[in-house]
Amino acid sequence: MDNSTSEVRFDVIRRLDIPGPRYTSYPPATEWELPVDGKTFLQAVQNIGGNGPQPNVSLYVHMPFCPSMCWFCACNVLVTPRTDLADAYLDRLEWEIDAVAPSVPADARVVQLHWGGGSPSYLLPDQMTRLFSMLSKHFRFAEGAEIAIEVDPRITTGEHLATLRSLGFNRLSIGVQDFDDSVQHAINRIQPVDLTKQFLQSVRDYGFGSTNIDLIYGLPKQTVESFSRTVDAVLEIEPDRLAVYSYAHVPWLKPFQKKFDETTIPKGEERFSIFRMALERLLGAGYDAIGMDHFAKPTDELALARKNGTLHRNFMGYSTRAGADLVAFGLSSISFVDGLYAQNEKKLNPYYRTIDQGRLPVSRGYRMTEDDHLRGDIIQRLMCRGRIDKAEVEQRHHIEFDDVFAAELESLKTYEESGLLVLGDDVIECTLLGRILIRPVAMVFDAHLRKTHVEKRRFSKTV
Repeated sequence: MDNSTSEVRFDVIRRLDIPGPRYTSYPPATEWELPVDGKTFLQAVQNIGGNGPQPNVSLYVHMPFCPSMCWFCACNVLVTPRTDLADAYLDRLEWEIDAVAPSVPADARVVQLHWGGGSPSYLLPDQMTRLFSMLSKHFRFAEGAEIAIEVDPRITTGEHLATLRSLGFNRLSIGVQDFDDSVQHAINRIQPVDLTKQFLQSVRDYGFGSTNIDLIYGLPKQTVESFSRTVDAVLEIEPDRLAVYSYAHVPWLKPFQKKFDETTIPKGEERFSIFRMALERLLGAGYDAIGMDHFAKPTDELALARKNGTLHRNFMGYSTRAGADLVAFGLSSISFVDGLYAQNEKKLNPYYRTIDQGRLPVSRGYRMTEDDHLRGDIIQRLMCRGRIDKAEVEQRHHIEFDDVFAAELESLKTYEESGLLVLGDDVIECTLLGRILIRPVAMVFDAHLRKTHVEKRRFSKTV
């Protein structure tokens, strides 16, 4: 596989810089139009693990609150400095967890727990303890389970860290985005380098086994030079993992993004140059490239999962826990169980009202078809492995790959000519550039995108 990005043709970048899904699910959430009620969801939960061996489950809890608004953010957040408002939210979460948990098979083991947001460290330490107790009274955790939380260093105290460690949390994902002063002011997130360095040292002192830092490229006022300085600072910190996300500019969905001067947002060639610089610096520092935007030290569990083929992608990003059904709680959270996607209410008042009426807050979803399972498997292989072994797909789905995907193979020839992949008789192998620009490649296998022109879906750009 070609591990170079130095000879990138920018006419290729321009052609590939189109709106497209990030494929944390297949089909993408834009396709979910099926009303899903609590009864349908609980029936799917009861089937977790099917008839196989001891079932594994991943849990996700969404904590939407933040003390301030970062203008780049595309997450479902509620901005308030009042932590007491979380008590009413925790009351509803407790009802939801109590209502769903009895349907989970008794022998299921939790292999992954993730608290996301928002800012979960917005919670006070005693509120964190309460939330964890809601889960632990129902669910049994597997030995070596990954128990992770997203934290904001600006509001996370030593008491928070001590509480999380005592509860068994072993991985922290730390928001940084960019250390440059002008970028931080532009996005309304002021976070000095020294504060973050001191916080990481405290995290290590408390004994957390794994740390991740989130960066974002393509932000307003960002340049190759300014982001290079951010990478310098991050490499000094030496996190176990990094996520270098592409900024999703979707002001029609997230009105706060309209505050940006669009002329200051890097686009196309400049945007890709920023990421390529970060990629080359991180690879040079010894990190492995994982999927399209993650990096990990070679000894990290994520890097090992990529090498042994067990890497998985879902709504929590790249994961080492392949094969586990996902049960999610909280506002806008998405579960995936027994081939069913089920999403909770996105707005706080309907979420509260539905629960107060004694009903699960599931509002919509999608039941996968046989074709969805086939194409979803192929897209998962591309997103996680950067390759498709035709024989493996044929054996799993009982098809003749070249016959079923003759049109797709013809379309992929353009990407082969552009240096993104190699079309072999038995294997489709992405180059390093192809793994980075994997979204357009994966879109070739997306049957749902053909139904409506991709521009109408209003996805973020793929580069």
